[in-house]
Amino acid sequence: MYELKLARPRLYRVKRGQTPREISDAFCCPVPEDAEEGDIILLPQGRYVQYRAGVGESYASIAAKFGMAEEELKELNGGRAVYPTCRVLVPEAEGH
Repeated sequence: MYELKLARPRLYRVKRGQTPREISDAFCCPVPEDAEEGDIILLPQGRYVQYRAGVGESYASIAAKFGMAEEELKELNGGRAVYPTCRVLVPEAEGH
């Protein structure tokens, strides 16, 4: 698994043909769903890892597992549906 560690927020220009999902996967951080070619977006500060959802998992169960609010997790991931094997961004646990 690749992980990007951002010490501070940084700006990123969306390239031609890039989707918000591709940027999110590449940088392991949330990206606005309405980002389009040429937009300059702010990649947030923090460290995120990708969690692979299992059968029967939902935002509620994943949020409980990582000790965060369901709505916070949903917002972090742009409200995309959760299904088995999908990748969900979660904040990295401290000390890792």
